[in-house]
Amino acid sequence: MTENNVILLGPPASGKGTQARQLAAHLDVPCLGTGKLLRNEIDNGSVIGLEAKEFIESGQYVPDEIILKMVETWLSENPHGWLMDGFPRTIPQAEALQESAMPTRVIVLDVPQDELEFRITKRRECTSCGVTFAVNSNDDNTCPECGTNTLVSRADDALESFKVRYQNYKELTLPLFDYYASLGLLNKVDGTSSPEEVFSEILKIVES
Repeated sequence: MTENNVILLGPPASGKGTQARQLAAHLDVPCLGTGKLLRNEIDNGSVIGLEAKEFIESGQYVPDEIILKMVETWLSENPHGWLMDGFPRTIPQAEALQESAMPTRVIVLDVPQDELEFRITKRRECTSCGVTFAVNSNDDNTCPECGTNTLVSRADDALESFKVRYQNYKELTLPLFDYYASLGLLNKVDGTSSPEEVFSEILKIVES
């Protein structure tokens, strides 16, 4: 059976985290989310965490050399099929990945900026289990995953911070589309559909 090495790309708040968790479970492969890994490093006060903290809190991308150290370690521990949530984010990262572990599919969630900004105002993270999702009301405080009342707005979800991150995404990550299209790996999915419909479209791509 062919191993699935899937990259899931998309702008901030496009739903990558939600789709990545479902797809990883469906494919029974480990999922790499560099954002969550970095936040864990920051919480633990590690050397990498201290280096990355300043970049993340200002909405900037963490430098490639920091990210690649983490990814190389993770790949050495998970060599037989994987899903990457939002990595690579730059051409140099993609080229470095190609040298060590080639993807079999690259899937992009396509969501316009005005929809992303609306979603940002509704996004919360559970400080107990780490899951990120959208709430229906600003008064919602219960995590649907673990049931605790520990939901918070992420520091990098302030609207001005989001706009910086989105501009970085356009400048640094959009060039990846042409890069992976030239390799015959790029697939786009309408990310404005319901989560269930988006997942269904992703499965069609992965299982084709």
